[in-house]
Amino acid sequence: MNHTTTETLYPIGLLIHLANQFKDNLLTDYFADSDITAPQFKVLISIYKGFTSPVEVSKNVMMDGGALSRMIERMVKRELIVRQPHPCDKRQVILALTEKGLAIYQHFEQEGMRIVLAQTTARLTPQEVEQLMRLLTKMLPDDVIARYLRTEFTNN
Repeated sequence: MNHTTTETLYPIGLLIHLANQFKDNLLTDYFADSDITAPQFKVLISIYKGFTSPVEVSKNVMMDGGALSRMIERMVKRELIVRQPHPCDKRQVILALTEKGLAIYQHFEQEGMRIVLAQTTARLTPQEVEQLMRLLTKMLPDDVIARYLRTEFTNN
C-alpha cells in the first residue's frame, strides 16, 4: 500500500517538523507577555488530560526527565501544580493542577487555543483544515489518536 520513495517522504517529514515549529513559535509568542511559558503550559495540558506521573508528562511533552523535574519544581513553587503521594506506591508522586493552574489552562482553552490555531491555519480554507485533520488522523496510529484526542476529532 505504501508507494512512496525516500525522495517523496523527506519533504513530508521536514514539512511536519516545520509545521510543529511554526505552531510552537506561535505558542511562545502568545505566552510572551504572560507569567507562564509555552513549555510550562504544555505540562498543564498534559496533567489536565490525565498524564499525572512525571514519567508520563515527560513522554507527552517530549522533555528529558531532568529538565522536566526542574520545571515541575518551579511550577510547584508558583502554585500551578502540586505533587501528591501515589496511593499505591509511596515512592511515586501524582501531579495535579492547583486552582491557579486550572484557571490558566481554562483561560487558554477558551481564548488562546482559538487564537493560536487560527494563526496556525490562517492560510487554509475551512475545507483544507478539515482535510488536514482527516489526513493527520489517518497517518497516526490508532492508539495515539485514542490516547491524545477526544473522539469528536477522529471521525473520518
